[in-house]
Amino acid sequence: MNIKERAMTAYRREEPDRIPWLIYYKLLPVGYLSRQLRNRGLGLRVAAPVFKEEMPHVEVESKTIEDVVYIKYHTPIGSLSMKRRTGLPEGTGGSWVIEYLIKDVSDFRVAEFIIEDTVYTPDYKPFLDAEKNLGEDGIVFVWAGRSPFQKLQIEWMGQRRFAIEMYRHPEEFEGFLRLLERKANERYEIVSESPAEVINGMDNISSEIVSPKVFEKYLLPFYNRQAHLLHKKDKIYENHMDGKLKSLKDLISKTELDAIEAFTPIPMGNLTLIEARALWRDKVICLNFPESLFLEEPETIKSYALNLLKDAAPGDKFIMSITENIHPDFIWNGLSAITEILQKYGKYPIRVTE
Repeated sequence: MNIKERAMTAYRREEPDRIPWLIYYKLLPVGYLSRQLRNRGLGLRVAAPVFKEEMPHVEVESKTIEDVVYIKYHTPIGSLSMKRRTGLPEGTGGSWVIEYLIKDVSDFRVAEFIIEDTVYTPDYKPFLDAEKNLGEDGIVFVWAGRSPFQKLQIEWMGQRRFAIEMYRHPEEFEGFLRLLERKANERYEIVSESPAEVINGMDNISSEIVSPKVFEKYLLPFYNRQAHLLHKKDKIYENHMDGKLKSLKDLISKTELDAIEAFTPIPMGNLTLIEARALWRDKVICLNFPESLFLEEPETIKSYALNLLKDAAPGDKFIMSITENIHPDFIWNGLSAITEILQKYGKYPIRVTE
């Protein structure tokens, strides 16, 4: 099997020849070392869009002063502004929001205009081009956009303001969520008709910011509605759950998601792979190798990787991957160590004798 066939076989809950080994393409620096690792089986996860997003009645103004980007959204009924800090150290993400668009309940009216004005139009060319360019070296998938709850939490408000508005202004809060859900439904309709097979919900799920009560009320029904739509079109629906999931584990099992993507085991998460596989028997686990392990010596990384394979045996419904930022000083030794273990012990079905 080539890398694409191997990954898609795992996603379809069938039996691959080897355990798939993937990394987000933006996390792999280009050059000689990356070529060596890819020649040894490391594949790429490439995100490509299937729709365009436009706001015909909103003017966006942006300027950069030193390491801060100032962005203003001008609408016929008022303006909102935000700030992003750039120039961050490698391995910490491209930028961070330091001032969110919604700062008070009075900002909801303008924010709602911006959302209402957003128009999604199918555009499959970027996705088809990405598939053609990548070929057999990995998979191309689609970010469908965050769920309404997490979009409000992460993109529009930030955690502090989100918590305040959720409890102080529940009527306005719920109305905003309903609007976001209507627009999310428009996106998912386009995605469901697209040539993409793997659809990622783009959330960042961790019990540190999503409680079981909140998950059950807002996220579980949203995921299952979208899963129902996507499954009618034979799509594979996954979501990015890279945080601490122990208190959410039973609720996650009730979702109709096909795959839990970016699942991060102990020591950075709080569930073991054995626990996750026992809980989510019908789901593919696309595991993120914990980035803290990259700070260790190669032999420690190899030992951890080998134990993961033992825990994943026989290896069905399992993908090894890198989905989070890694410090550039440690990335090559870590990726080389994991690749070596997968080359030696990653044949399906897994039979680790050491």
